Amino acid sequence: MYFGFEDISIQYDKKKVIEALSAGFEKGKITTIIGKNGCGKSSLLKTVSKAVTPSGGKVVLLGKPLKSYKAKHLARKIAYLPQVHFSPPDIDVRTLVSYGRYPHMKFGRGLTKEDGDAVDRAVQLTGLDELRFQHLSTLSGGERQRAWIAMSICQEPEILILDEPTTYLDVGFQIEVLDTVKALNETLGITVIMVLHDLNMAARYSDCLCAVKNRRICARGSPREILTPAVLEDVFNIQANVFTDTVNRCPYFIPLKKVHPP
Repeated sequence: MYFGFEDISIQYDKKKVIEALSAGFEKGKITTIIGKNGCGKSSLLKTVSKAVTPSGGKVVLLGKPLKSYKAKHLARKIAYLPQVHFSPPDIDVRTLVSYGRYPHMKFGRGLTKEDGDAVDRAVQLTGLDELRFQHLSTLSGGERQRAWIAMSICQEPEILILDEPTTYLDVGFQIEVLDTVKALNETLGITVIMVLHDLNMAARYSDCLCAVKNRRICARGSPREILTPAVLEDVFNIQANVFTDTVNRCPYFIPLKKVHPP
């Protein structure tokens, strides 16, 4: 397995959130995890950053559990951006992005020319050239989120994990951020694993969707295989009409009504 979860279980006190869940993720693809609020999507991603300790199972990279990797070495492989992040409002974009070079820095030494080049490259790739010296407090929500993604990219990871990267953003900024993610995937070949609530956005930007229900993956496949009336009713308890977006070549749905589970 390139990267994934093996028999992961998560519980808070006595409440089981995820139980014996296994899922592998294909290298170089964008996979989005979907499901109802509270189904354990974000908790699953948090096991990667060790913000959540699973009660069983393991997270695996290249056939080895994550705990077998040294922290700095792992940070060169995987970048994790949580749903909520904080930074001093008086720092500028380039300074924030430079924090992503920590895994590559030697003890007691500052940024090298190579580090500076990596910072500038991440800023450019995320379309922030003209904003590099602006303070974070002056940025729009979409610009600020792109700055955080640039910091993650500056780690030069193989895998980028994003926990609800479009939360609190209006639809224009959502497209701005997800266009950036898609471009990074296509340009750098980075494997992207993210959680999104907007299913139409997930279908538009993902190669694969994984639906979580009853503490496990209940459906997995391409957007056309997952965004169907049957799966929407099973996972989200809604009846919906599903159509084809001929411009973006992906499915989208319009909900009709909520139905009660049997």
